[in-house]
Amino acid sequence: MPRSFSIGEFADELGVHVQTVKRWCRNDDLDYTRTPGGERRIPHRELRRLAGDTRPTDRVALYARVSSHGQKDNGDLDRQLDRLTDYAHDHGWSVENTYTDVGSGRNEDRRGLNSLLDNIQEADYGRVLVTYEDRLTRFGFSYLKRYFDCYGVTVTVIEDETDKSAQEELVDDLIKLVASFSGKRYGMRSSKKQQVVNTVESAVK
Repeated sequence: MPRSFSIGEFADELGVHVQTVKRWCRNDDLDYTRTPGGERRIPHRELRRLAGDTRPTDRVALYARVSSHGQKDNGDLDRQLDRLTDYAHDHGWSVENTYTDVGSGRNEDRRGLNSLLDNIQEADYGRVLVTYEDRLTRFGFSYLKRYFDCYGVTVTVIEDETDKSAQEELVDDLIKLVASFSGKRYGMRSSKKQQVVNTVESAVK
């Protein structure tokens, strides 16, 4: 969990009087939350901000994702990580952490991605490397990028070419969506639902 400070702890860390920190809070000069008991808690990022600390962009985290365990077993996930690691080393960057997922890029409930989002606030790195945008997320990449930017973390996409596996994954996602919607409309076990899925599958493949 990201660290936070009480008023007194924050004052000690900065070497200022407690009343100064309280005044900053009253004037909205500090971002803080309150505990159920009403105590102010100030996130560590505020300490870094006031201390003039910036994220070290030569210290990076890696994020890699494949859509299926079959791809993982075939070494696709390891190859992504190897490519990202080589890229970091070629630029003289230190790899501080690695996050991975096996699952669809449209799935928001991914353990690796959620860990990355949880850690990003207080991370000791200033850059996240991914091979392609859709490895991080199928939709909403720009929103995630803006979220990282808020904490001084840059998202770097290392490949310029189109991800050849992305088209296959997109087709699979489309078929799953069609199956879900047609199942809700016609029934998951209905022949009509299967007919719709088969038609779409034939068209896109």
